[in-house]
Amino acid sequence: MERTTLLATAISLSTLSLTGLAQAQQPSGWIGNGHTSAYTLGAGEFELSGSLLRVDDTIDFLDLREEVLANNNRLTGNSGDLEGSRGNLRVGIWRGMELFYSRQQQDLTLKVAPNSRVDIADLDEKLQTTSTSWGGKFVFYQTANPAPQRPWTSAALQVKYTENESDDFGGFLESLSFSPTVNIRLDPPQRFSLDRLKDDGWQAQLIFSHGLGERLTLSYWAGYGEQESSSGTSTELEQPSLQNAFLQTFDVSEELLTAGISLNWQITPRLPLQIGYEYINIRNRDAVINASTSPLVPSFLRGSNLNASADNNHTLYGSLNWWISPHIYAGVAGKLFRNQYTGIMPHFNNPLSGSFSDITYGQLELRLGVKFAAFQ
Repeated sequence: MERTTLLATAISLSTLSLTGLAQAQQPSGWIGNGHTSAYTLGAGEFELSGSLLRVDDTIDFLDLREEVLANNNRLTGNSGDLEGSRGNLRVGIWRGMELFYSRQQQDLTLKVAPNSRVDIADLDEKLQTTSTSWGGKFVFYQTANPAPQRPWTSAALQVKYTENESDDFGGFLESLSFSPTVNIRLDPPQRFSLDRLKDDGWQAQLIFSHGLGERLTLSYWAGYGEQESSSGTSTELEQPSLQNAFLQTFDVSEELLTAGISLNWQITPRLPLQIGYEYINIRNRDAVINASTSPLVPSFLRGSNLNASADNNHTLYGSLNWWISPHIYAGVAGKLFRNQYTGIMPHFNNPLSGSFSDITYGQLELRLGVKFAAFQ
């Protein structure tokens, strides 16, 4: 794949350019997983963390789930609930160079409201998604490191490749209503699904970090990326005209520009607070939409307006962690997205979840992490 080759080439070139740098490490008490900065782990160091993700009516104190259902007649019940997990790994492999990998699995509840045109049995209620991201960060400038307890000025290039893929979402058609007097019953019921749910892309960012005294570090970044996504609908109906009515494809390619700022505050050496903001702008969106106009297609599968979905996003994150020991930490974190997963999981711009792509959404995380040096 061209994107994978591009990323591998960037890693190789950056490795060659770093041979003259002093080893770039992080200030003491620093947590890198889930936080953007121009610092890297030292050679032989690694940080591994795991997080539990959750959204439900108990912790949704901002009533974000209510916004998902407001003015959306496609969804009902506890749609918007989420549960999942994520693992993050960073490894320092050279002077001023680290590699990272993350994997996330989540189940987003989407309960579809009844439809007058079709009777559906065993309709799925969760959109199950797996996300992976991997890449490298390369420090190309830093000032002298006077003391490991104090932040210093550093600049880095980060390059990453991402993939997101969701399982098919569907059910079984029991009957189709062509008119008030014409109704066809299907025996046995026939499977239909929202499918081809996946996306991939790459992104490069320039990051600059500097200290604001002994306990505060400010980071800025800007980036560019490209991504492609797909979704569609299909059915196992054997009758050609009905099969064609349910056959749809949605393919989108787009560019994205990002800019952000983050702050790390070592409240105490064992208690870091991290907050950050990123703006995502989607540009040059090219959508190839083959949508059905048949009234038999349920409303939650119609995607004729996907080109008009949100084209920007504002994201916020914050975390508070406690170093239980010099090598183990635990904490709580939260994320807030102004326009759901726009620019983050592009294939969510599909007929089902795309119906609330312009809705504010967020999630809570509980995490546990470890950090070790391999050669100590």
